[in-house]
Amino acid sequence: MPLKRLAEKQKYEFTVISDAKAELSKQYKAFGKPVDFDMIKVELAIPTTYLINPDGKVVWRYLGNKTDRPSIEAILEAIDTKL
Repeated sequence: MPLKRLAEKQKYEFTVISDAKAELSKQYKAFGKPVDFDMIKVELAIPTTYLINPDGKVVWRYLGNKTDRPSIEAILEAIDTKL
């Protein structure tokens, strides 16, 4: 299912972005050689979650690894304290 249709179906109240060409990942410094992949010689998108305020400023960032993602609690706390 295309991302736009999924967001509409789920009635998301926030913008969801797909970065297939890694342009945003590079711009926001979420692209490089993963720390936990010493054997890999190529750069990859690093799993990262951003909280961006209405002015377009990044107010919170969670930089993960191949299996690490922020908890819902951490995201909700960031929303409560940063927005």
